[in-house]
Amino acid sequence: MLFIILESSLISVEPGLMVWTVVTFLLLMLALYKLAWKPILSAVENRERRIKESLEKAEQAQKQAEENLKAYQQMLENAKKETQEILNKGRKTAEMLREEILNKANEEAARILEKAKRDINLEREKALEEIRSLAVELSLTAASKLVERSLSDEEHKRLVEQYLKEIKVQ
Repeated sequence: MLFIILESSLISVEPGLMVWTVVTFLLLMLALYKLAWKPILSAVENRERRIKESLEKAEQAQKQAEENLKAYQQMLENAKKETQEILNKGRKTAEMLREEILNKANEEAARILEKAKRDINLEREKALEEIRSLAVELSLTAASKLVERSLSDEEHKRLVEQYLKEIKVQ
């Protein structure tokens, strides 16, 4: 089978044809070099440059995105801190307001209690004074009946004053 292939004209080596094939190849290479090499090389260089620029832009975009992410994270952290500060301030203000309201309520309660005590004392004094007056009148009436005589105004006054002194001493 190998023999059949070697005998065929496709695989046979002919020196003249080989020279022409090499010459044609070299001429074709020369023509390609003169006509197509520069445009092909230019297109490859342009493509390489565009790819490099795209990579640089992608790197810049990635760096920018990372910077933006850091900035947004910082802003978020600052917002959290501000929120916490506002909440703390609000709590402190509420606590101060609560204390102030409690203090005012305690002061008001103390004032009301003091006024009630004063009013009670005044009413007690009035009641005691009424009781004294009534006791004086009753004593005078009883004394008049016992003595069975009527007292003059001067005697009456003297007896009342004496009786009041006795009541105050007790």
